Amino acid sequence: MRLLLDLRHITDHVERQHLAVQADTYGIWGVVVTGPPGVETVEASAIATATDHVTIVVDIDGEAAHPTTIAEEVAVLDQLSQRRTMIILRAGNEKRNTVTTLLKGLPSEGVILSPPPAQASVVVHAPEDVQQIEMPEEPEKLAELIDQHRDANEQFLVVATHRSVKELARHAIGRAASIDFPQMVADMADQIDPIN
Repeated sequence: MRLLLDLRHITDHVERQHLAVQADTYGIWGVVVTGPPGVETVEASAIATATDHVTIVVDIDGEAAHPTTIAEEVAVLDQLSQRRTMIILRAGNEKRNTVTTLLKGLPSEGVILSPPPAQASVVVHAPEDVQQIEMPEEPEKLAELIDQHRDANEQFLVVATHRSVKELARHAIGRAASIDFPQMVADMADQIDPIN
């Protein structure tokens, strides 16, 4: 399972970018960002230029723009991020299918994207496809939540936190990836290199 840091609740541009850079540094797989309806990819573009590895997941209000416009903006973001883009599209099936088709480089209603996305196909998810949790205060509760979602074979888990990105990475990445994660490694790391 891949962990995504939820940055949608962060309103300050500088703080959002700083947290995205921390997620990139500490090995979080992706960040989820959004913006005002119709211009969600603007904030994602700023994060793409500030990071090197983290996947940028853009939460898009599909009702705020035409599907071709959405696909064009995402294709440009995918070029800018060098194939690190994925989207959560809040729209009906017809609009989601149109955007998905265009982001696969295929024509839809006589339209084809130019430039196309950098990757062969940008992944488009419905909101219900990506589970979300709030990071609990106690590491044991986080471990239980991660185990529950991992054991349910979920692909992604969006984690919102008001605490340290380093703490999330230390206590959740290994557990999300493997059932055999030794919690004592994270606990010892906390003693050697305290998070606060």
